[in-house]
Amino acid sequence: MEPVNKASAQTAAIKKSLDVGSGVDIDALARSLASAEGAARIDTTKKRLASVESRISGYSVVSTFMSGFRQKFLDLQDVSKLSSKSVITSDSSRMPATVNSSAQLGRHSVQVQQLAAATTRASASFAASTSSLNNGTAFNIEIQVGSKPVSVINVPKDTPAGLVEAINAANIGVRATLINKNASANDWQIVLQGQSGASADFTVASSTAAVNLGLIGAGNRLTTAQDALITVNGVANIARSSNQIADVIPGVQFDIRSDPGQSVSIVVEQSNQLVKEKVNGLVNSYNEFMVVLKQLSVEVAVADDKYSGTLSRDKDFVNTLRSELRSLMTQNSSTPESGIVSLRDLGLTFAVDGTASINQKNLDLAVSTKPDAVAKMLSAGTDNTSDLASEPKGFAQDISIKLKAMLSPEGIISQRKLSGNTQIAVYKRDLQKLELRLETVYQRYISQFSSMESLVQRMDGVGKYLKGQFTAMENMYKN
Repeated sequence: MEPVNKASAQTAAIKKSLDVGSGVDIDALARSLASAEGAARIDTTKKRLASVESRISGYSVVSTFMSGFRQKFLDLQDVSKLSSKSVITSDSSRMPATVNSSAQLGRHSVQVQQLAAATTRASASFAASTSSLNNGTAFNIEIQVGSKPVSVINVPKDTPAGLVEAINAANIGVRATLINKNASANDWQIVLQGQSGASADFTVASSTAAVNLGLIGAGNRLTTAQDALITVNGVANIARSSNQIADVIPGVQFDIRSDPGQSVSIVVEQSNQLVKEKVNGLVNSYNEFMVVLKQLSVEVAVADDKYSGTLSRDKDFVNTLRSELRSLMTQNSSTPESGIVSLRDLGLTFAVDGTASINQKNLDLAVSTKPDAVAKMLSAGTDNTSDLASEPKGFAQDISIKLKAMLSPEGIISQRKLSGNTQIAVYKRDLQKLELRLETVYQRYISQFSSMESLVQRMDGVGKYLKGQFTAMENMYKN
């Protein structure tokens, strides 16, 4: 807002012309008198304005923490997010396993009959990686993988290194490697390796008779592709092309790493650690919110906390909110199950000072003996239920819907902010009127003092004239 105590050009001119008068600083005098009339009301209005602005900041803090508190309920409202599955194998070195949420609980027996393998072929030996294979002329090599069409690969550089480069660039599922077998001399050999599984076996041919790679004959085959064969729960000869198997036991992936041996047990279990962590997180969030409300409403603000005490003038709001939040925490679920009705059945208690806590023994007992009932109470045993659905939604979603309403534009927090902004607008208009009035009073005093100063100047001029006349008469008689 533009300061109203800025003197106008006319006022400044008057002041300058009167500096020769009585010697009184009429500008300072006028401003002091004007301030004496209006400064107190302006100061009071400014303090009220600052107080309301501070309260609105406090409401914003409440909104932020309430949103975080609501998120803890959202984390509990889908049954699929309340538990996790774990997998244990009796020999993790021979058969490590992982599990996903679709896995079914149970125990499985897995025995390896044979491991999956890939075809590998080794070439003849070459004196150098740059040895010419076709008298400096490009040539073609043909590779057929399983029943796929033959891949004709052009080799522009007729060297072992050039052949390896061309095969790898073709990206047909056969990988070439150039190996020097002799550490102190040159004895280069090309090794081709396909993918595992019987269907990935491959053969090599060359349309150039002059090229003798040693890859074509049967004698160069080091290993032959084959499928993995396993027995699962007594069902034998289950074939897979890879030793990493993810589609035999639903939701479980396991790796077979050894040849036939004793059976390995794979056990899929339910873990209730997740729901315990989320319930404890909810209670911790509630306690943090209570601490924030207490700090916002203290009478004596903490010096280094700009939000401390910002709601000290609206304790009705704070007390109402505290009561409402505690009521929500203790509300019964719309989907109770087997004696699990509310958070109290999971060990929720309140201390004398209002701090919430969870009895961990009670929580452990509930989730270990009645995991389905706990999930039903919290989530209605459903996922992704719409807030508008008519069926019971469970404790977590019931509360999240209420908190959502409190955070909405029609909710208690937004209404408090709206009221505060209305007050701010009123105080700003009042300040503008008061400052305009202060300027008017100041200008009035300037006008009055200007008239008085002019009179003083005229009287001073008459005195000087008479003094001059008396002095002249006196001098005349002296002569």
